[in-house]
Amino acid sequence: MIDVPRRLRRAILLNDLPLVQRIIHNNPGYLRNPDYEEKSNTNLHLAAKHGFTQIAEFLVDAGHEEDSISRNNDFETPLMFAAMAGKEETGVYLAKRFPECIPWENKAGLDALMLSSKSGSGTLHLIPTLIVQDPTILTAHDKSGNTALHHASAAGELKALRLLLQSGANPLVSNAYSWTPVHYSATPAAEAYFKTLIIEFEKKKAEGKRELQERQRQRNAGVRLVTDGDGLVGRGSSESERIRTRARDDAGLQGLPAPGMDWSPVEKRRAMTPTEGRGWTFTPDGMRPRAETAESSGTV
Repeated sequence: MIDVPRRLRRAILLNDLPLVQRIIHNNPGYLRNPDYEEKSNTNLHLAAKHGFTQIAEFLVDAGHEEDSISRNNDFETPLMFAAMAGKEETGVYLAKRFPECIPWENKAGLDALMLSSKSGSGTLHLIPTLIVQDPTILTAHDKSGNTALHHASAAGELKALRLLLQSGANPLVSNAYSWTPVHYSATPAAEAYFKTLIIEFEKKKAEGKRELQERQRQRNAGVRLVTDGDGLVGRGSSESERIRTRARDDAGLQGLPAPGMDWSPVEKRRAMTPTEGRGWTFTPDGMRPRAETAESSGTV
């Protein structure tokens, strides 16, 4: 005769919901049933690890987590088990049912988002659910200062990288050893892809900021905005003006001085040029000619 705890765990592993229900109905004291030979994992840990969502729902409804959320000897919750195993459906259910445990850490200092980012299999539903339920988890870090982005980078999980960046994760954050997520790129190809993602998202942020500033400027000036293929611009705006504005913002992303500054930042007026007083002349391609020196002009 197999004892009740073992029969119950076997029924869970077989994903036999009616049998699980019958055993617990006849033996309500084994609802949690911690396995002391296996880090004290409960019935819910076992169901979450294998992605048996219906059994997990039954256990929760029966009061499995009524007193407190289950944690094993490594402080791991059933949600962490689902995240590590990439069981998205079960993970999403547990995250929505017990959102307070999302930022909890195990003994190594890793939370559910970090574990899911390492596994790389939660990008469709689980990672977005974790972030929506607790946005602060994006800035959380383990004992070494590594964020979820660090772990996704080290594991080479490119889909997780993109999703975390789209959600607002900081790609420039450093850990306790002053390393950023890019430094942990699994391969040179992954590093190149990561850097491309960073540039792409930073440009999108700059575009959004520029559009917001343009809206505010036009609103203050009382000028109606019009929409064209390049975005929102004011009346009278030319293609060359938009190009110069975009160039200034793109240069700012790299920490470079803004090209084509129209006004002196010190004197708040148009900057003096060597052609001042001789009129503004332009070449056929729309560029102002190079300023002449004393030698090229023939003067002394």
